[in-house]
Amino acid sequence: MTAGTWRYPGVVRLVSGGAVAETADWMLLVALPLFVLGVTGSPLITSIVFVLQAVLSVAAAPLAGLLIDHADPWHLMGGTAAAQAVAVLPLIFVDTVDDLWIVYLVAIVQSVLGAIIEPARPSVAAALVPPAHVAPVNQLLGVGSGLARLVGAPIGGLVLGLGGVDALVVATVAAYAVACAALFTRAPKRRDAATPPPADLAIPHTMERDAAGAPPRTTFFAELGSGLAIVAADRVLRRLMMVAMLMSLAQGLFTILFVLFVQRSLGGGDTEVGILRGIQAVGALIAGLGLMGVVGRVAPWRLAAASILGFGVLTLAIWNLPALTTWFPVYVVLFALVGAPGLVAMTAMLTIVDRETPASHRGRVTSLLFAALTALQAVGTLLGGFVGSGPAFTASLQVQGALYLAAGLLALTMVRRGSR
Repeated sequence: MTAGTWRYPGVVRLVSGGAVAETADWMLLVALPLFVLGVTGSPLITSIVFVLQAVLSVAAAPLAGLLIDHADPWHLMGGTAAAQAVAVLPLIFVDTVDDLWIVYLVAIVQSVLGAIIEPARPSVAAALVPPAHVAPVNQLLGVGSGLARLVGAPIGGLVLGLGGVDALVVATVAAYAVACAALFTRAPKRRDAATPPPADLAIPHTMERDAAGAPPRTTFFAELGSGLAIVAADRVLRRLMMVAMLMSLAQGLFTILFVLFVQRSLGGGDTEVGILRGIQAVGALIAGLGLMGVVGRVAPWRLAAASILGFGVLTLAIWNLPALTTWFPVYVVLFALVGAPGLVAMTAMLTIVDRETPASHRGRVTSLLFAALTALQAVGTLLGGFVGSGPAFTASLQVQGALYLAAGLLALTMVRRGSR
């Protein structure tokens, strides 16, 4: 299935161009807070960078989805990558604390632009391949994203440390330029790629046509909210959003609780945290490629449920295992395994969006999914910082794992009536 998916025109450019753009995103995501921390010495001020990026990314999602559905998606992705390259350039003027407003401005612009290009990729992918290959191509996008994170995060810190902000600007501009070159040229759309909406889907009025066959006039705000209307009208999509929110809340908690767990329960330090994070990412990449032949053969709702439930079981096992052993190699193996379910779950959710959403509105619904993931993960991270600093740490570990189990059980109900 992997070789078969790669051969469709545009898939290689989409996956590789997207991965290069995300590598630059991760370089900035890591380097900008490190730079702010180095200049100010204040973790609170540093956190503003993260908050700005999350808030603006969520706020821009409806408009981003509308752009994806109405503009040429390839030109939109390529143009967005070019805009990201230009938006980084003001960082060369940052020297002192008085110039931090430039860093915040760059972070805001990058978040808004990232909210366009990220959901555009799976929306475009569905138009490149026939329905049987949608899940594998989504899996390839996930592998590319995982590789970008694994490479971009350490490179961002390394480039900043060795060459300062100027070197960071050069590296990220070069990466965005490569992404622009890969993504800007339009790829042919397959005739058998479009996914018709389910027969029982209540189509919002923005998609209805009059007796002459022409669409009625609609306001900008009606178009902006039509993605939400489709989600509200479709039982499977409603439950998908609930699953995504529960899963992201748990993932946000995991981000903080994981570090505290390694320090408090395993007696580890920064080295152990780095090893386990790295092995989790590597495990996800290996499993992502290894499961390419499986994801296209299993119903996406089954795939989502199994992977999310597996994540919950594994995390609960990890949190409670120190009562038996704190031998570090055991946790290396477990964290290698825990990397796979998140990637597979995302593949399944994007495939469900493709199957349940009319092609004309796929960008808007996909953008809503990414916005929900970002927003709830930010909430979970904040909650993790709050509960992790008090006596509720042990209980919060169990709650985090239980959230995954709840999301997995809810995913079992995402099957459309009359299908298996």
